[in-house]
Amino acid sequence: MGEKPIIPIPDRLQIFHDRDKLVIRRKWFGLQVLFLIPFTLFWNGFLIFWFYRAFTDGQSTMAAFGSIHGLVGLGLIYFLICNFANATDISVDPNHVVVKIHPFPFPGGKKIRTSDITQLYCDKRITRHKNGTSVSYTVKIIDQRGKYTKLVSGLREPEEAKFIESKIESILGIENQPVAGEI
Repeated sequence: MGEKPIIPIPDRLQIFHDRDKLVIRRKWFGLQVLFLIPFTLFWNGFLIFWFYRAFTDGQSTMAAFGSIHGLVGLGLIYFLICNFANATDISVDPNHVVVKIHPFPFPGGKKIRTSDITQLYCDKRITRHKNGTSVSYTVKIIDQRGKYTKLVSGLREPEEAKFIESKIESILGIENQPVAGEI
């Protein structure tokens, strides 16, 4: 009933075996992150000037006002570093599905017992911005209690999400079932 076609490995994904588990690795880097570099340089360059003026003029209030913006600037730098260096590993073994983000810490890691997983599916997220829209894809699981949990998100291509879903279902012996709202 729920037969899926064989899905080739998308370019941004790598597959390898580590002891008794299969690992699907997705590198974060994409060309869209290059557009954030000039903004981050401008933002932090302006703040360096701001703090220099505040401290040389003895304006502690001005420096305090800029501190929140300084934290945003540091966050932008960290986000850029993560997008250049990080990868997400999805490890599947007989007992667990583990999502690990490395080498720099970032939210999204989790460990789920395979016995709790009844179904996997993919969905599409459309975000509207002032300058257009962006689309991303998420792989979610349904557990024994019927609860939906995000396994991995921020995938840029539907093929990435479909491959991850199909590979994990195949390894765990889960028969694909239609889920309302899946792509």
